[in-house]
Formats: sequence, C-alpha cells, structure tokens
Amino acid sequence: MANAPARTLKYAPHLAMGCVGYVTFAYAAVPDVLMATYDVGFTAVGLLMSAALVSFVLVQVPASHLVARFATTRLLFGAVVFHAIFAVALDFASSYETLLVLRACWGLAGGFVLSVGATHIARLYAGTSATHHQGVFGGMLTFGGAIGFAAAPTLIELGLLHSPGALLSVPALVACWRERHDAQTAPSGEGPRGTLSSVLSPPVVLASLCYIAIISSYITLSTFITAFAADLNVTGPLNVAVLLTATAGRITGGTVVWRWSLGDPWFIGGATAVAAVCFGALAVVAPSPLLLILPVVAMLAVSVPFGAVFNVTAGATSSEGSAIAVVVAAGNVAALILPAVTGALRDATGEYASGFVLLAALNLVALGAATLLGTKQFSPQVQHS
Repeated sequence: MANAPARTLKYAPHLAMGCVGYVTFAYAAVPDVLMATYDVGFTAVGLLMSAALVSFVLVQVPASHLVARFATTRLLFGAVVFHAIFAVALDFASSYETLLVLRACWGLAGGFVLSVGATHIARLYAGTSATHHQGVFGGMLTFGGAIGFAAAPTLIELGLLHSPGALLSVPALVACWRERHDAQTAPSGEGPRGTLSSVLSPPVVLASLCYIAIISSYITLSTFITAFAADLNVTGPLNVAVLLTATAGRITGGTVVWRWSLGDPWFIGGATAVAAVCFGALAVVAPSPLLLILPVVAMLAVSVPFGAVFNVTAGATSSEGSAIAVVVAAGNVAALILPAVTGALRDATGEYASGFVLLAALNLVALGAATLLGTKQFSPQVQHS
C-alpha cells in the first residue's frame, strides 16, 4: 500500500469491536440475576447468546453486498450507531421475550461489525501483517467482553447492564466519522459481488470448518464459564480471567505469526489439536484443580488462530468481503446452536461433560481442515495489497 493508513483508520474496527464485545458477553456474567428476574433456566440463558448469533449469521448476506460497493469505514459508522441505540434499548426490556427480540436486533449490528471490520483490515494489510491485525481485531471483542464480565455485577445493581456499551462506542464513532471520506477501504477488484464458486472454493470451506470450531468453543465457554465456576464453588473472577486469556491469545497469536512468519494453516492446526485435548480432558477429569485450569488453556488454544483463519479466508479469493461473510456466517451458525444445546444438556444432566465432548469433536474436524489448508492443493493463493 502506497500510503500508510491513518491511526484513526487503523483503529476504527478495533474500537468498534470492543464495544460489540461488551454487549455480547456482559449478560453472561450475571446468569443468576437474569434467571431470577425473568424466571428462566440455563437453556434460556444460552438462547440469549443464540438470538444474537442468529442475527450475526443473517446479516452476512447484506454485509457481503455492501462491502462490495462501499468503503468499510462508512459501513462501520452506521453499524456502530445501530449498536448504540439497541445497547440502550436492551436495558428497558420488561420481559424475557422482549429481551430475546432486542438481542436479536442488536446482533444485526454486532455481526455486521465483525465481517465488515475484518474486511476493513484485509483491505489495509496483506500477508503476516494482516494476520497480526486480524488477531488484534479479534482480541478487542474478548477484551470488551472481559470489561463486561468485570463490570456487570456492579452495573446490574444500578439497573444498567448493556447500555454502557453505547458509551464505549463513542471513540469508534469519532474515528469512523473522522475517516468518513476514506478511499483506502473502498472495494477494488471485487466486482459487484463474489461469485458462488469463488466464495465457496475449497480454501473458504476449509477455513469455515476451522472457524466453526474456534467460535463455537469460544462462545460456549464464554457463555457458561460463570455458571461452571459456580458449580465448582469458585467465586473468584474466573470469567474475567478466561476472556482476558482469549484477548491475549488472539493478539499474541496474530503477532507470533507475524513475527516468526509462520504458516497460517499449520498454526491453526496446532492450536485446534490442543483445544481438542483440553475439551476431551474436561469431559472425563474427576473434580480437581484441572477443572479450573483446562478451560483457560482451552480458551487460549481456540483464541490464538483467530487472525490466521481470517487471513487465510481473505487470501482465498479476490472477493475477500464475501468470503469473510461466508466464514463468519458458517461459524456463527454453529456457535448459535452450541450455547443452547449446552444449556439444555446442563439442565438435563446437571453437568457439562456432553458439551465438552461436542467441542472436542469440532476441534478435531478443524485440525483435519487446517491440515488440508496446509497442502499445496488447497492452499489459498490470492494476496491483497
């Protein structure tokens, strides 16, 4: 790229992702309060995450069309405005059904920021530098979630839970508004939209399988880690520690690939192998300190390849925006199912072992997909500048 992007242009997607992360996870820090307030069980708590993720999936269709026509900076500005409005509205929900609907509406903004922000980065950077910045981008989602986990128990007593996410969006709005005439993130060489054959090419499909595993694992752990710790009579901020681990993992994962010039597919494969082992162990280990350590290690393992998966996706086709939308949609289809299924299994069996088995299996599938991505036959060939 001839001109280095301005700081506000570089940081706009990261700032937007941070406020999205807050609203995504803040409610999961106080499941007992929500269950008492709305007279619901663990399945309903899982459905609140699933409602948002359904919208994460549905919004990928318009997102893929819009990124092919407009600069991503302008699209991010509109999405963050939408996010702020519904973040405030969520705190006025008078019933569980209303809360569920508002979470679904808010999820349109959250999913839009995710894919448009990743496309924004793909248009500014290439190669291992892109992997690095995609990792930072993903890390901001979990960092926002960690802020939510830390602040929610206090904020809920003041009648506030989601609306602080609107306040957190102000820096993103300022950055996007300042760069509203930006041309560096405008579409180039993509045409009106990616063809079905290009966005469903083997590398994109394989990257989708990897993303399905890491996002399903990450979302399910984040949703239920507070309740899981409570079952073990742990009252410390394990939830905050897990999301901070995810933040560090996503940022350092992208940085490691960037600094050491590692191959993205092999990095993804190694991480998902570790995750599969951790989840398998969680399903069979007797009560011990390992039950507190393994979720943290598992979260680290499914976090470090985030940037690598997005970079592989962006490099798979010249239609980078459409390809990223496909991968985001695929990952979140699985992720919206897993929290509800895990909650139902927890209600039915009183434990999380079955959910951990499912996550172990998904990560084994991702290991196979990453291995294929590392071969010459399926390796992405397109490079963006």
